[in-house]
Amino acid sequence: MIFALFVYICKIIQTNSFKGLIIVKKTYFDIILLLTGILFSASLYSANSTTERLSKLQSLFNNNIIYSQEVTNDSIILWEKQLAPLLEQNKQYETLFELKQMVVCAYASRGDMSMAIDHARIMYDKAKSMNYEIGIALSSRAIGDAYMNANMPKEGIEAYEESLQLFSKKENTENHRIKVLPKLIMALVKMREFQKADNYLKQLEATFIRRPSESLQFYMLICRAYYYVQTGKPTMAEPLLTKAQSICNKLGDKYFQSINSYMLAIYYQTIGDYDKALAQFQLILTENSIDQSASKLIQLYEEQANLLTKMGRIDEACLIYQRAIQKKDSMNIISYSRQINDLRTTYRIDQIEIQSQIQQNQTILWTIIGIFFVLILIALLIVHIKIGNRRLRRSKAKLEEARRYAENSIKTKSIFLSNMSHEIRTPLNALSGFSSILTDSSIDSKTRQQCNDIIQQNSELLLKLINDVIDLSSLEVGKLTFNFRECDAVTICRNVVDTVEKVKQTSASVIFKTSLESLTLLTDDSRLQQVLINLLINATKFTTQGTITLELSKESETTARFTVTDTGCGIPLEKQSTIFNRFEKLNEGAQGTGLGLSICQLIIEQIGGSIGIDPKYTEGTRFVFTHPLQPNIRKEEAI
Repeated sequence: MIFALFVYICKIIQTNSFKGLIIVKKTYFDIILLLTGILFSASLYSANSTTERLSKLQSLFNNNIIYSQEVTNDSIILWEKQLAPLLEQNKQYETLFELKQMVVCAYASRGDMSMAIDHARIMYDKAKSMNYEIGIALSSRAIGDAYMNANMPKEGIEAYEESLQLFSKKENTENHRIKVLPKLIMALVKMREFQKADNYLKQLEATFIRRPSESLQFYMLICRAYYYVQTGKPTMAEPLLTKAQSICNKLGDKYFQSINSYMLAIYYQTIGDYDKALAQFQLILTENSIDQSASKLIQLYEEQANLLTKMGRIDEACLIYQRAIQKKDSMNIISYSRQINDLRTTYRIDQIEIQSQIQQNQTILWTIIGIFFVLILIALLIVHIKIGNRRLRRSKAKLEEARRYAENSIKTKSIFLSNMSHEIRTPLNALSGFSSILTDSSIDSKTRQQCNDIIQQNSELLLKLINDVIDLSSLEVGKLTFNFRECDAVTICRNVVDTVEKVKQTSASVIFKTSLESLTLLTDDSRLQQVLINLLINATKFTTQGTITLELSKESETTARFTVTDTGCGIPLEKQSTIFNRFEKLNEGAQGTGLGLSICQLIIEQIGGSIGIDPKYTEGTRFVFTHPLQPNIRKEEAI
């Protein structure tokens, strides 16, 4: 229109008459006034239209209605595209997310579940990026609406409850909670979670007392009536439905009427009045407002068909089922066509953006390729250098490890030879000295017997030292064999205690304690006795009086626990960590090789147990070791 007026002015200007010039001036002034009026009217109309639409949408939200005869689902979807940028620009975020939540309901109501889910996800992501808690709560409600329309009540309940929790953390959000509670209560009753539904019903009733309104009262009565019907108390639901019908007539909205009629149909069906229930279903189906919700229409067709089946009207039920199937097919076709159109629009936009970037991409492509090849050459050079350095470091590490191993071997060998020479020298000196005394004919028989005992004792000490060294080396290289068989640990312990009690050289008593009558172990009984005897003999050396106690118990269903406790001098804490080292002796003046505990440790570890000192015991020394009831052994080791 403006363009046509501009052409008209140009044609008048082309006239050469003075009269034409006057007409042009007058016409030009009139056109300016006309254009000003048009622009002002357009802006005023746009403002009035925006305000009117927001007012209608707010009325739907306040009354908890998803659509009406004036505001259809398609209108909500269209208006959101026009109003959302304006609301975001004006920072009316609460209204913006209320509108987006209604759009999700609109898509779900008309059967576009994929669109509903996509919009709910986009809405949630936007609220999350803004860190807007009310928006996140409204997004959770929208997700719950999408789940409920997709016949996924369990997931819908979770989303509704999350929405309520988020609203409860913010002040002045009771109006939003009122919108969520009826849907959550109906879903819980449908899932037969009556206790939770009753709790939320009480919250809804308490809210109505604080903020009474006819729409809230309607939903409260409907929810309570549905609760009574599903819990087997239909007589208590009847007066509530009557009162809800009265309120519904006052409100005069077909959306409320359809909810009330549906609830009456459920009530009549429960009490067995199928004719009245069928009449209510038919009343809902004849209302124009139900056309806005294809998914609800399909649900009503199916419930009507089920009711007809109960009434024995099979043929009519089949016809209704056919209508439901046809409606599903048509709804799917419409949904697919809408999605294809949206996809086509998105595709066209993407194509335009791609075309605009193609030339720019081509101009920098060769530059990127050149830089890429240069970077590859540099990377190859760096990798080559790193590989060389890594090999050099590995070689240095291996050399250093070999050097340390050699030094440690030499040191260990020196210590071993030093200790062995020291340990062997003592019994050899005794053997040499007392043997020379025996050759003297002037000594008496008593002295000769004492010399003989000393020689015998030092011979046994030397033999034990050699045997310990052999056992130690065999255990280290894994050559020592174990003959495993099932044995009674209780019997082994008693035999060991009897043996030590006979050979001990102390006044301390050696006793055995256990609450078990028997305990079957898969073990090498000789090696187990060797460990126990070593520990007990070691205890007798440092316990001149008191008691030495061997205890046996089950640590678990798979492990036995042995403890050797004495009341002797004890082991200082600073030496407890080294007591299992080779040639380590608590008292350097005491007899012994210093290898016994090392051998015990190696035997126990090869069996699969562990050995150590109890640091909490302070009245002497307590050695503790464990033994698996069924060790993991090779078949050739078992007998």
